[in-house]
Amino acid sequence: MLASDLNAIQLGINASKSSRNAASVTRRGLAFGVAALAALTFSGAAKAETKNVKIMMDWIIQGTHAPFFVAQKKGYFKDGGVTVDTIDAGKGATNVAVSVAGGAYQFGWVDLPAMIRFNAMNPTSPLIAVYISFDDTALAVITRADAGIKKPADLDGKKIAGGPGTAVHDTISILLKAAKAENVKVDWVQPQLFGPMLKRGEVAGTGGFTNSNVPAALEIGFTMNELSVLKYADYGADMYGLTLVTTKKFADENPETVKGVVAALNKGTKDMIADPDAALALLKERDPMMKLDIEKVRLGLALELTKTKHVVAKGLSVVEPAKLQFTIDAISDAYQLPAKPDPASVYTDKFLPPLADRKL
Repeated sequence: MLASDLNAIQLGINASKSSRNAASVTRRGLAFGVAALAALTFSGAAKAETKNVKIMMDWIIQGTHAPFFVAQKKGYFKDGGVTVDTIDAGKGATNVAVSVAGGAYQFGWVDLPAMIRFNAMNPTSPLIAVYISFDDTALAVITRADAGIKKPADLDGKKIAGGPGTAVHDTISILLKAAKAENVKVDWVQPQLFGPMLKRGEVAGTGGFTNSNVPAALEIGFTMNELSVLKYADYGADMYGLTLVTTKKFADENPETVKGVVAALNKGTKDMIADPDAALALLKERDPMMKLDIEKVRLGLALELTKTKHVVAKGLSVVEPAKLQFTIDAISDAYQLPAKPDPASVYTDKFLPPLADRKL
């Protein structure tokens, strides 16, 4: 074979090797590209947040719930990148907590003491508060003025509607301890229809929440002058009240959604404080059967718990560590919880809008 032929064969072999190497590099590059694209796609899917949410209130829709509907009407949720599919009535704190913990609703409005107790009983599906609406607790004993009950010590021996399982019955020790009236023995009466019982004088008062029990008494014919209200907060039982809650898992996985809902509620709350009559008019438009005179009282009571001196001075949802700790300690003791939760597991401020946006 000629040298020129050998050179040609060698060149062909080299060209073949080069072609195979190039093809191999191309295949490796293509595989790497596909893998990188898959990784990016997976990463994008993992970071996709839930933007459609449902919110459950603590009770039937009333004046107290105005901030949510103001926020919905004015598009504040949409401004935060969130679509609220529904704002539904609840059936008490436990019902709301269970609904949120179970995933039927992404958010709920729950009394903070009730949330603390719920978490202790359901440690595998904890809730966390992300916005404090009621800077003071609404817990109170509402009595007939003619019963002569002016202070917690006067409850001794008095018949009060509210048996085991009701909020005030189960937490009365907090009020009495704060008021230094721990020796008081209340004669609890399991309520059937507490309003008529109160009206007929069968009980001296009822335990409950100011924004619920006072309007209920007015609806059956009482006037404000015929009622006496012993508020927990007035006697040193200084706890937080209604709060927006979600599950810790949802908050961890959907931080921007939580921020959007919190910001919207904050704006709705500020608007309600600035113009409560407009907030009520919006609710009346939603429910023509709503009794404006009763709801105006209810909203007024809610405003007292929302726009406290502390809130006026510091801003909305500015939590004092000592007050949060007192709330935890008091509820833990009252219900004899197995352990006192860490404050960081009860409330977080990381989803709040800037303080400037929360100032009144």
